[in-house]
Amino acid sequence: MSKLSAQELVDKFAAAVVYVAVELPNGDQSVGSAFHVGDGVFITARHVVDGCRILEVANTFGRQPKIGKLIGGPFFHPDPSVDVAAILIQGLECPIIQLGGHLDDWIVDDQFLLNEVVILGFPPIPFARSPVLVASRAEVSAVVDKYTGGHPHFVISAMARGGFSGGPCLTGDGWALGLVTESLVDSSKAVELGYLAVLTVEPIHICLSHHGIIPSTQDIKFGGDHSSVSTDPSDEPF
Repeated sequence: MSKLSAQELVDKFAAAVVYVAVELPNGDQSVGSAFHVGDGVFITARHVVDGCRILEVANTFGRQPKIGKLIGGPFFHPDPSVDVAAILIQGLECPIIQLGGHLDDWIVDDQFLLNEVVILGFPPIPFARSPVLVASRAEVSAVVDKYTGGHPHFVISAMARGGFSGGPCLTGDGWALGLVTESLVDSSKAVELGYLAVLTVEPIHICLSHHGIIPSTQDIKFGGDHSSVSTDPSDEPF
């Protein structure tokens, strides 16, 4: 199967990515991203929606934004330290982004290095009247296990920007490599000075399984304790 170009990935999946406008506990407003994995289930980063009031979820790919209706969630990963959440949205006709089958124990770092990816999301653009979908070409620069624990993260060569959080990182095969979650940066330095980190897919699968909202289009099943997975080992993310 031939790889999709960056432009082909955008053409195929841009409409699957939405912005999530929220009101923070202090009354300020913020925008993050989310992406559709089937059956109206959208994946985002936990920190985008945790403790916030969701004001609007919309798809902007086209001439006019298409606003969806929140009908469920947020549903959080059972481990509160894992930055994954899901929401259920009605009224949006979106493509489906398939989650990769590269579970934590199967990740061989060298397999991923320098593979080309595309990041999609809604980092705020100064002077823009409304959220605008931003697409960025990048490469996988490293795979890291944070000393604070948790699942592997992919370090991506694109600049980290607030608002990309919750968006997908897509491979040339049209799979989600993972979920944009954070900028790896020291102290209180600007987000843009850090490394863009993409959380791998296993915690997304766990979150969906834990809440019983695995879309029928995502062909992967976890055991009752979420410790075992049944999938096709021939499915490769690259």
